[in-house]
Amino acid sequence: MFLTLLFLASALAGACGIVFGAGINPWWFAALVPGLFLGAELVYLLCILVISLFLPKKEPKRSSAYCRLNIRLFLAWLMRVLNVKIHLKGTELLPSEPCVLISNHRSAFDPMTVLAKLKRKKLLFISKESNFKYPIAGPFIRRAAFLPIDRENGMRALRTLKNAADRMMSEGVDFGIYPEGSRTKTGELQEFKSGAFYLAKKAEAPIVVMTARNTELVGKKPFRRVHVYLYIFAVIDKETVRATSMDDLAIMTHDMVEEHLKELSQNDK
Repeated sequence: MFLTLLFLASALAGACGIVFGAGINPWWFAALVPGLFLGAELVYLLCILVISLFLPKKEPKRSSAYCRLNIRLFLAWLMRVLNVKIHLKGTELLPSEPCVLISNHRSAFDPMTVLAKLKRKKLLFISKESNFKYPIAGPFIRRAAFLPIDRENGMRALRTLKNAADRMMSEGVDFGIYPEGSRTKTGELQEFKSGAFYLAKKAEAPIVVMTARNTELVGKKPFRRVHVYLYIFAVIDKETVRATSMDDLAIMTHDMVEEHLKELSQNDK
């Protein structure tokens, strides 16, 4: 919304300047505004591209608040361009302390919608390594201290989780991770892997449990409105995390997410 208003204000100011400054017919105002609005968006993308080229490629010592803000603003802008309306419920449950956010995984847009909408947390994600190779996005998420995980190498994956835990305790950031590991194409909830729960125990952090719906529809039909629903519906406190094994936490949260998705589906009928 911030960028949209900024671009609109720029377009209106520019159109006024051209119409009154050049003394042309005021009817041109209606034609100039959308053109200048689009121009402002293109300039914004160019600026983001240029900035990404100069961001350090090494893992940062601390998460960059500047990059976190730009990621959130860019994704909010992208959701508007894709005509996506995000509905987020349950933010009152969010703990003030650093937490591990888990959810079902339906689409590559899952973390994007969360980051675009959730403003109260310093949220980072643990993601597959290939995501860090994308132009523009890769340099920004690396500098923000998103962490790549090697799914094929257990030792490297463990080091990533330990790194995430250290950042949570030293910097007060939060981490999101999808315990299914990969997106489901059938819609059925897959088995939860233990990495997210190792991270929560290592960081002595609560687990925020969320479900996402309709993210798999984003981008499928251009210009068609998509409503994405994100529900934060439970928090497992850190005392329970400490007292419960990783396997039991995986089973517990899997059942919670599965049951919540069933309840939502029944409410649709």
